Amino acid sequence: MVCGLAVLASLMAAGASRAGQAVHEVPVVASRFQFAPARIVVAAGEPVRLVIRSSEGSHGFAIPALKIDGHVAKSGEPLVIEFTAPAAGTYEIACSEFCGSGHGHMKAALVSVAGPARNP
Repeated sequence: MVCGLAVLASLMAAGASRAGQAVHEVPVVASRFQFAPARIVVAAGEPVRLVIRSSEGSHGFAIPALKIDGHVAKSGEPLVIEFTAPAAGTYEIACSEFCGSGHGHMKAALVSVAGPARNP
């Protein structure tokens, strides 16, 4: 599912960056039962690129409200997801591939704000 979305999102991001808006790139690390950072802040309407790597094991990376779902390989190869930040709000991120006893707690948040984004 993420393949088609990634291509579409890449095209949308490319169009936005051509209009003079830089891509907001955020590195994300998936490890046993957590994503780091646990809170990703973006500005509504900006092009976003998440570069997700696993530090141990296989994981999934899903933002269900945005219909994003991808596989994070245990080999360390990055999963790159590009999209245009949605309307202001908080969107749940979850591991979509069973990764052990704490899998259900492996969550993070994508926070889209109306103004400029500031990540910790």
